[in-house]
Amino acid sequence: MGLFDRKKNAAENNESVEKKSAAIEYPFLTILVEEVLSMTSTEVSVIGNVRGAEIKEGQELFLLGKNNKSIKTRAVRVEDTLMSKLPKAEVGENVSVVLEGLRQGQVEKYEVLSSVNSLYAETDASEEAVNPYLTGLLREAKRLQQDKDFMGRLVEHVATEAKFLSPAMHQPGNEGDESKVGVALLRGKDGKNYLAAFTDPHELEIMDGLPEKLIQLLDFDRIMMIVQQAPVDGLLINAKTEGFVITRTLLEALAMHKRKVDNHIKEKKLDPKQPMMLAIPNEDNIPHELFDALKEHMKTEPRILRAWYSLMMMPKEDKKEHLIILDTLEEAPEVFGGVGRVAQPFLNEMQLNMQAAARVGAMTENMMLFYEREDDINV
Repeated sequence: MGLFDRKKNAAENNESVEKKSAAIEYPFLTILVEEVLSMTSTEVSVIGNVRGAEIKEGQELFLLGKNNKSIKTRAVRVEDTLMSKLPKAEVGENVSVVLEGLRQGQVEKYEVLSSVNSLYAETDASEEAVNPYLTGLLREAKRLQQDKDFMGRLVEHVATEAKFLSPAMHQPGNEGDESKVGVALLRGKDGKNYLAAFTDPHELEIMDGLPEKLIQLLDFDRIMMIVQQAPVDGLLINAKTEGFVITRTLLEALAMHKRKVDNHIKEKKLDPKQPMMLAIPNEDNIPHELFDALKEHMKTEPRILRAWYSLMMMPKEDKKEHLIILDTLEEAPEVFGGVGRVAQPFLNEMQLNMQAAARVGAMTENMMLFYEREDDINV
């Protein structure tokens, strides 16, 4: 990741895209959508708590969500909890907001209404590095920390889309060596050291005691590289306001989850209570094309030692799936993802279920061994 001066716009460090830039007044408005009400087929109202700044009737807003979702809308009406119309609502008030141009199904629980659009939006983008969707989630994190769905959405956004600002110290190396970048660590209330991360320049500026140094832009891959190389106990986001901590253990779990998502792997455990039969195909029905493709691939993947196959029959659901068990040196998502990509053209519209041999016990005794690593394979 590159570095940039604190006084420069973050947008200058991204690819040049013609778009209208919107100025930001901090702290900006966010409302976490906690309930969605369909008033009519063409009118949607959302309920949430006003955070950051007041909301006014007629105010332009952005509905933000997962996968960089951004829809421009407007507050047609603002109402209190008794459905009385309000010209405006102050920070901390619970309100109902009727949204312009949105219909049933376009708004989901735990999306965020914001007065600011993200830096990477196609229209009305802000000039500064800013995470309005994440900011909206963080402002409610302490209150909703027992809500697994909400917290899962928050940390997954950190792992997949969020980009943070963090102070950096440029450390010159020896002659002929590359210079190094030092990172800013903050000590948490628990006495541990955390990598400092900020969602926008305002959060960075109000943090006392940070040196006036260069600022680096952090995505999740960069965060994990620092965590693996530095004495860091986790990530501390917006220390002055929300003080949200993601521990090193959770960061590592998120990194594994991200690897599975990147390799199109969906978790599915075999249910021992579910009636199931394993069927080895007879000679006329053996999927030779599938086996040939997988064998060629597995010869190039030294982490795969053996592979078994059967049809997995589920009479209760009147369904069958391909089942492949892999004996591997490492249960890496990339290993299973590679097998899945090679197998895809030969599945004949059936699903492929893959399991690690270490997790299925003696199941392989009733399956067909179709690949076994040979001693002369080059590693």
